[in-house]
Amino acid sequence: MKVPKSDVSVVGGAGHIGLPLSCYIASKGHKVTIIDTNEDVLKNLKNDNLPFSEVNLEEYWKLAKNNNIELSNKTQSIENSDFIVITLGSSSEIEDVKIFDSLLNDVLQNARPESKIILRSTINIQTIENIETNKLFIEKNLKLAYCPERIAEGMSLEELPAMPQIIGVKNDEDFQIFHNFFDSINISSKKTTFRNAVFLKLFTNTYRYAEFSLVNEFYNIAKEQLIDFDDIVSLAKDNYPRLKNLPSKGFVGGPCLIKDTKTFIKEYDKSNPLLSSIQNVNDKFFENIFNECLEMFENKTLIQLGLSFKPNSDDLRSSLSLRFYFYLIENGFKVYPVDKFVKSEEIKFYEFGEVENLTNNILIATYHDYFKKLNLSNKKVVTVGNK
Repeated sequence: MKVPKSDVSVVGGAGHIGLPLSCYIASKGHKVTIIDTNEDVLKNLKNDNLPFSEVNLEEYWKLAKNNNIELSNKTQSIENSDFIVITLGSSSEIEDVKIFDSLLNDVLQNARPESKIILRSTINIQTIENIETNKLFIEKNLKLAYCPERIAEGMSLEELPAMPQIIGVKNDEDFQIFHNFFDSINISSKKTTFRNAVFLKLFTNTYRYAEFSLVNEFYNIAKEQLIDFDDIVSLAKDNYPRLKNLPSKGFVGGPCLIKDTKTFIKEYDKSNPLLSSIQNVNDKFFENIFNECLEMFENKTLIQLGLSFKPNSDDLRSSLSLRFYFYLIENGFKVYPVDKFVKSEEIKFYEFGEVENLTNNILIATYHDYFKKLNLSNKKVVTVGNK
């Protein structure tokens, strides 16, 4: 079934989730309105200044502009939309819930009758139930789907067409509506219930957080036993296929894993000792890396390579590398940060060549690919991990 071109509004559309999605949808011929309260970002977008780094985003932005994309800071702009996609970042924190609920009320107030709402944010099943029983939702005969976002940040435009979209809906009729929309932008889809879709989103990120954290716990144990964990991993993985996908130790941060784990625990098992201990593992890992710096370095001057939350990203949100930078300073270190991806008004960044002769102490906190080309052979190096 060929779906006619639709009028689509993406609320929170200038963010890391919303902007690539908006550009992708517009590139397929739909009219898209990006709605966002960050007016500075909207002004920059008008001048083709993209707010963050993303693979192929520049090319898709050009395609989107040629295929009728608009910018707005008002929720009222959804009034003519066939589909309304909500990509606002959210969590189970009280303040975030209030902001998200307020936005939902605005959307229900301004949505035209018969329009379709797609939620991609972190939510709980209560949010779905509140929408379905809302008077305006019922009177306007709106349709709802929960389509959890599962994209690796920075890879949206590669993963969107490659990964099936999970669609949580009330019934088969609603699924067909949303399936047809995703089919029109060359994304396959799979049907499930609202309850399953909510669990799936939270489980996925909680599992990834636990997987990364488990490796950190093995490092913590090895540290207590005076064992070189990196050497153990190198030996264990050598021509041993069952450890081929073993993650690296490292700081586990970013905007999704931690908050979704907290939401999962809050929603499903507040007293679960295994999941509740994960943060303690990473706090201990953080302290062990600090102690390794004290042991390895002769003085309290160092060059920190990488501050973003993961390699080859410019995102500082929930970055433990950034937190570690400030922790070092609080504990008397002189730190020269190097990270070509990151911009910050409160931190002065350096090129490696500017500072490489100031100290032999190197901390690789976030292992960007370009750091692998640096000559560190005569340096004392502490490597947090490869992520």
